[in-house]
Amino acid sequence: MMIQAVQSARALPGFADPRTLTEQLEGKLVELSGGRDSARLTLAAALIRRAQLEGETAVWIQPSVAPGPYLPDLFEAGVDAGALPFVRLPPGAEREAPFRAAEMLVRSGAFGLVVLDVRSGPARIPSAVQGRLLAAAREHRSRVVFLTEKNAGTESAGSLVGIRVEPRRIRVGRGTFVIETNVLKNKQGVTLEDPVEHRRGPWGLT
Repeated sequence: MMIQAVQSARALPGFADPRTLTEQLEGKLVELSGGRDSARLTLAAALIRRAQLEGETAVWIQPSVAPGPYLPDLFEAGVDAGALPFVRLPPGAEREAPFRAAEMLVRSGAFGLVVLDVRSGPARIPSAVQGRLLAAAREHRSRVVFLTEKNAGTESAGSLVGIRVEPRRIRVGRGTFVIETNVLKNKQGVTLEDPVEHRRGPWGLT
């Protein structure tokens, strides 16, 4: 378990960096899970920022019913939101539509990081879908990140998910938080770090 800063993701909670994000997560399926008090979006923003700093293009996929990230928060986190495409699936899209979209984008070779919001989707991702996404990620040296809504006691999104992290916000003062990052699964030997840094929350959050 790790404690790391929150706010805008100037730091990268949970993922250490003797190597770059590209080397650490290349060709892997990653799951950021948790309940409503989680900091999944903070950590996702941090991953996007790091990918952009390393010259990678990221993309965000989400169903129309799910609230997306708040753009001012992305800017505050250091993300170039103007360079972050959003793919919003139409109402009534099939359950596998997000995964097909992710696979298509990964196979294009144009995106080094694909964030897939499946918080309102199935708790488990079909094995065949995982297999295709993992194969595409490895072939194109990309990373696929799932955002899921579940507690630590439930199974991960699938057996091929190599890294699962549950980041949670903990208030430590007025408008100040830390993130408690619970690493639930780490099959890939990704190096994880353990710093503590206090940051403020978004403006208006007290």
